[in-house]
Amino acid sequence: MSRVVIIGGGITGLSAAWALRQIPNPPEIILLEQSKRLGGCIYTEHFNGFLMEHGPDVFLARKPEAVQLCKSLGLVLQKTNETQRRVYLRRGTTLYPIPEGLSGLVPQRIWPLISSPLLSPRGKLRMLAELVIPPRVDESDESVTDFFIRRFGQEAFSNLIKPLLSGLAGHDVEQLSIQTLLPHLRTCEINYGSLLIGVNRTSTNGFDSSFRSLPNGLSSLIDALFELNKGCVQLGQEVTEIKPVGKYWNVYVAGHAPLPATNIILAVPAWSAAKIIAPMNPNLGNLLQQISYRAGTMVHLAYHQADVPIPLNGYGHLINPDGENTISACTWSTCKLDGRAPAGHLLFRLYLRGAGLPDSDILAQAYVEMQQALQVTADPILTRIHHFPAALPQYRLGHQERIRKIQRIVRSHEHLFLSGNYIDGAGIPDCIRSGIHAANQIAQQPRR
Repeated sequence: MSRVVIIGGGITGLSAAWALRQIPNPPEIILLEQSKRLGGCIYTEHFNGFLMEHGPDVFLARKPEAVQLCKSLGLVLQKTNETQRRVYLRRGTTLYPIPEGLSGLVPQRIWPLISSPLLSPRGKLRMLAELVIPPRVDESDESVTDFFIRRFGQEAFSNLIKPLLSGLAGHDVEQLSIQTLLPHLRTCEINYGSLLIGVNRTSTNGFDSSFRSLPNGLSSLIDALFELNKGCVQLGQEVTEIKPVGKYWNVYVAGHAPLPATNIILAVPAWSAAKIIAPMNPNLGNLLQQISYRAGTMVHLAYHQADVPIPLNGYGHLINPDGENTISACTWSTCKLDGRAPAGHLLFRLYLRGAGLPDSDILAQAYVEMQQALQVTADPILTRIHHFPAALPQYRLGHQERIRKIQRIVRSHEHLFLSGNYIDGAGIPDCIRSGIHAANQIAQQPRR
């Protein structure tokens, strides 16, 4: 019987294991996870009636993989609150609503943009001039900053688009690739000559920009996948390297004898894959090591509802981070999704870019943000801080070419497959697709 060893117990590796089990007469599956917990970046905490997502809290419905997997597992999907979709941008102590109809960083409706105080009359005219600016014919990679400034102008980028990007891509957008981070916008430019036209055309053709979650948190998806695979999951197993042995593989796990494998799916971050692969193929390890990741911190603050003096009507607010303030977004969790806090309480989730600050400084920044944005001066009744030192890949310029080089080398190593958030998207649906793709490649092999 063939044996597939999956290294990594995040959503990618668990999805690969699930897909392998759909094969008639499936292979033996062993899933090795270095930590004591499955799920990777997906991490839901329940405490005294509060539901806190320390990683992602929703996934995009436009990409079908997560929706389809949840349905196949019998999980009930949860929609975000449709009546409170508004998002704000803080300037000083004032919250300005981001123009309604903004989809994928491109407005679908003109009037909310025209009436917004976030742009000057000149900035609005320059943004509307995007309709007649010809598309870029050069197919070389372009930074996210250059792309949006070229299409919409400097003011729209600095005052509107950059704050929206800060939570998605971090603050270093000057080095990030539009072709990898937001490929659908580049496609709109090429196919329609204008983002304003292209996004509106695609939105009328079944484009769904809404989000989904799960009533008991996204860890419910991890739990359901674990139940199907618990016989093959081994936690606390550090893989140090892999070696080909003829047409097979040996997986070296710290403290154990080598584990033979017919196929290997390496479903870990690029920096972790680099360490495992480098002893076997230093060139491949070096290419993987070149993929950078960004650190971040998630802070949850809970309050009595009476301690928040202003009415809340929206998903949250964004901040354009400066040198001292590292907070880029605040989600009003109890407004965005039902069931996040007990009655009479409110839960907020703040995202801070970077790492290295002591917890006292992190909380100090969070308290100042709550006071400036929402006039909250009371002490929270609950605080949680969760650090992720290197979780989200940064798709820097040339990322696609780097991935093509990696894949060419991997194809020379028979029965080795890479999957993860650095290959073709960092969202939950992207990771699921990556894991399933690796499993399908194994399923298509001749049986041995």
